[in-house]
Amino acid sequence: MDNNIMIVDDSILDRALIKQILKKRLPDINVYEADDGTNLNEKLVKHNIHMCILDIIMPIKDGFEVLRDMKKDPTVMDIPVIVWTGINDKQAIEKALLLGAYDYFSKPLSDEAMRISLPLKINNAIELMKRNHSIKYLSYHDALTGLYNRRALEDKILLLNKEINFPLSAIMGDINGLKLINDTFGHDKGDLLLKKVAALVGSACRPNDIVARCGGDEFIILLPQTKKEQAEELVKSIKALYSNEKINGIEISISFGIATKYKEPEDIIKVLKTAEDIMYSNKTLEVDSSKSHMISTIITTLHEKNPREEHHSKRVSELCQKIGIAMELSPLELRKLKVSGLLHDIGKIAIEEVILNKQGALDEQEREQINRHPEIGYRILCSSYEMIDLAEYILAHHERWDGTGYPKGLKDELIPRNARIIALADSYDAMTSNRPYRNALSTDIALMEIQKNAGTQFDPEISKIFIEKVLNKKFK
Repeated sequence: MDNNIMIVDDSILDRALIKQILKKRLPDINVYEADDGTNLNEKLVKHNIHMCILDIIMPIKDGFEVLRDMKKDPTVMDIPVIVWTGINDKQAIEKALLLGAYDYFSKPLSDEAMRISLPLKINNAIELMKRNHSIKYLSYHDALTGLYNRRALEDKILLLNKEINFPLSAIMGDINGLKLINDTFGHDKGDLLLKKVAALVGSACRPNDIVARCGGDEFIILLPQTKKEQAEELVKSIKALYSNEKINGIEISISFGIATKYKEPEDIIKVLKTAEDIMYSNKTLEVDSSKSHMISTIITTLHEKNPREEHHSKRVSELCQKIGIAMELSPLELRKLKVSGLLHDIGKIAIEEVILNKQGALDEQEREQINRHPEIGYRILCSSYEMIDLAEYILAHHERWDGTGYPKGLKDELIPRNARIIALADSYDAMTSNRPYRNALSTDIALMEIQKNAGTQFDPEISKIFIEKVLNKKFK
């Protein structure tokens, strides 16, 4: 990246000399010139100047006045200034340094200064400017998305809360399902969602609009000179931009709230609070349907990734229903069992496909990953109010009757009944189906395993009902 330098000197010969030296010693630079300090601050901003070389003795405004003006202006005060002068006066140099000059050198330039000192001082000044800019940028921007952070937002609110900017509209946005994506696919996918939303929102806004991330999944847009109707149109544009965007197959969903300040007496904080309240109201209406759709998408994605899981889940669901009927459970409990059976392995969406399809035995680390799937499934289902009561069954479907299961080590009837039914149906189908690491076992061998483990792995009463009433076999 090129570095931009401004030379301010009333002598065209001196400017040409310095420019020649810099172009020879520092190739990656752009040199701009000014013959006096008039409107210098505007020129520094216009050309994105990284450092300035300033003569002290000049007409109209001397270097001291120029330097004093620069250090009063927040937009240019951090630009390093190297002063130069033909005056062999220590007091002049001290004055310039006290006013904020970065460094100095004297006219005429010696050979050593031209070859070494001047290029080195300028290069160091440029690096200082870049470091200061980086620090300032990070202090006012969110490191992940590049949007303004909360600190910057507070400053921008003060700057924009002026009559010239009215009507001033505020849009509050909340990304639906960020936690679900973090829990399901990992925080790297959640970060990708945040960055994608930030880019889409930023592309829809005007250059003077302010977009800030003000929370984990929340952002705010400040729109100067914008009526509420115009803000509503912007929201429509943002929704259109993300309508076809997905993260791991899951569609992006954002809840919005809009409020506008039209006149000075209105409290800007109350306007922002109104936008936030409307956003949360909309989120309440939208989030359950959104998350239910996400859960359906997760199941579809899992089945596309591993078709064997789809067939297994359907068979487990059917077995759960049959066991429930044999136990004379209510129609409501039977519906819960059916859905629980279909969803019992939803947490495997977060497990690497190579592990799910591994031919040989799993190593310890792989086994730990597999054993996480009940907890992941629990977190996924807890994200939807409609699925909360099923989440406990999914969490506990690998617990054992003797208390040696996972993840909690629950024992006996502390394990939810539906989880005990799923555990039996799941194991039976796993034994009687082909797996990547072995062929299917016969029904008789599977029954022997269930009988052998009744009272240790499985609920003994449910095991008996399954064998006698579902399979019509004798329980020994």
